[in-house]
Amino acid sequence: MDLELTYIKNPDGSQTLTIPEDRKALAVAFLRDGGTKSAAEIEALVEAGHEALLRAIDGMSDAQSKFKPAPDEWSVLELMAHVVTAKQIVGVLCAAMAQGQLPPGFGPPLEVAAAQDGVTVAQFETMEQARAAAGDAHAALLKFVRSADGPVNVEMTFRHFVFGAYNCREWAIFQRLHDDDHRPQIDKIRATPGFPAA
Repeated sequence: MDLELTYIKNPDGSQTLTIPEDRKALAVAFLRDGGTKSAAEIEALVEAGHEALLRAIDGMSDAQSKFKPAPDEWSVLELMAHVVTAKQIVGVLCAAMAQGQLPPGFGPPLEVAAAQDGVTVAQFETMEQARAAAGDAHAALLKFVRSADGPVNVEMTFRHFVFGAYNCREWAIFQRLHDDDHRPQIDKIRATPGFPAA
């Protein structure tokens, strides 16, 4: 789903994320509806997003992965560090919330834009490292997803700074939304003049 997210650069160097209201409404509906699906259906949705992301980086060399369209923009390797960080966070968040608790350190201070927007903890030197970490984080999320038809807590929520508060099943669906949002960025970087041939 193309969310049409854009970043407006502020005079102080910070950025403000914007999204058209109609795209935001579609995203919220997707997350809410997805959270009502069976574990197998959630897995299929999450798997499709992950596989599409891997296809987008298929065959990409380390030199290509480090190419930056502009000095203040992400390379594919940096983008993957953000995507993997999100995958790791969502996996931990879903597993904890399913048990009726938040992971250590989570809470209201992390429900604001400044704490969530563009969060990146993972760092990679090579695409091989990025692919492996993405696979590990995806597998951890699927471990939760496959248990989602069991007795999981769906009352506890954690707030996404743009789309609102979601339970553990809805946060699992968010990972599909997040993969879908960042995959086109990889295509745009590949299409940028000066992108290395190999």
